[in-house]
Amino acid sequence: MSRERARAAINGEPTDRIPQWDVPDCPALAAQLFDYDVQAEPHRACIDILKHFDIDTTISSIPGDCAEWNFPLVRYYEDATFTNDPENARYTSLPRAPAPRPYRSMYDALGMKAHGAFWGFSPTLTMQNHPCATPEEVLAFQPLDHMMQNQGERIAFFKKHYAEKQSLLGDATMVMGWYYHTMFMWPVELFGWENFMMAAMDDPERFEEILQQFLQISKQDFAAICASPDIELVGCHDDLCSATGPMFPPEWYDQYIFPYYHEVLDIIHSAGKKAFFCCDGNLMPLLGRIRKCDFDGIACDGNNDLETVLDTWSGKIIFACMKNPNIINFGTREQIRDMVRETARLAKREPGYFFSAGTMTGKTPPENILAYQEAVREFGKR
Repeated sequence: MSRERARAAINGEPTDRIPQWDVPDCPALAAQLFDYDVQAEPHRACIDILKHFDIDTTISSIPGDCAEWNFPLVRYYEDATFTNDPENARYTSLPRAPAPRPYRSMYDALGMKAHGAFWGFSPTLTMQNHPCATPEEVLAFQPLDHMMQNQGERIAFFKKHYAEKQSLLGDATMVMGWYYHTMFMWPVELFGWENFMMAAMDDPERFEEILQQFLQISKQDFAAICASPDIELVGCHDDLCSATGPMFPPEWYDQYIFPYYHEVLDIIHSAGKKAFFCCDGNLMPLLGRIRKCDFDGIACDGNNDLETVLDTWSGKIIFACMKNPNIINFGTREQIRDMVRETARLAKREPGYFFSAGTMTGKTPPENILAYQEAVREFGKR
């Protein structure tokens, strides 16, 4: 069973084939595979895609939910605005969040709103407004003053959330824990890039005090996530880099970010869980530094060199970083097969490696997804 395959891989044990992490979000593919109205039942369709392709693990933010579960700044569709695009029309009739909301976040406390962009079954919601208009207002901000849940509420929420997702998938797919704002993403999302970076440079000491408050919130949430018996692996997400490299000098991360990851990892490891670090963009200048933080694995995208990642993280859990995964979006069937074949050739020696292209979106042609899934099974055999 795929959940068992994922469990073996994250523990460094041999598997019959290279396992896979993906997030299904392609309505056209679901309509092709299933004989019910997938637009009317988007969450069911995404669950069925995971089972159909025997996907080994996925994050709990399965598309089709009534919320955008980018913990901890949880956003709801009803708050979002959408561009005047025919593809977005169906979101005006999406199920709304129940009352009271199952997760009350700083997003609610600060009256923040989001804007939606269509990708597939669910839109991606990005922040539309921020609570601080200037760097000085950022430096005066007190994150702990805006928390809306006590620890008991957080534990109860995460236990229920992960139990529900895993029960839907059973032994078909492992649901991993997921936290989007480990350290760095807090100021990115709350303050916006410009005010975040200016405040961090203008007064590093005061800004570090704010980061420590964010860390306190994150530690409480990681403890709540780890209270769930259904979770074995936790993703710690922080987009430290763009496609061209780190957003700050590497030394800035050495002082203000990396030392604090150990506090998060102590919580996760003491609960008997494993943790991996996840970042989009070109991580190569930071790859060795992150390796020293004692994460059990890493997830990175096609902006990184697969062979270097495999060497640096050998013996660990390794998600993504395939050889040019964008080919799945735009390439031919043979190009897709060649890419998967070359990836498998390089990665088979690592029991903790997972195929992960992140390409099951509404923008990917269904025939390309099918070619990719076929190649994963053919060339991933051990």
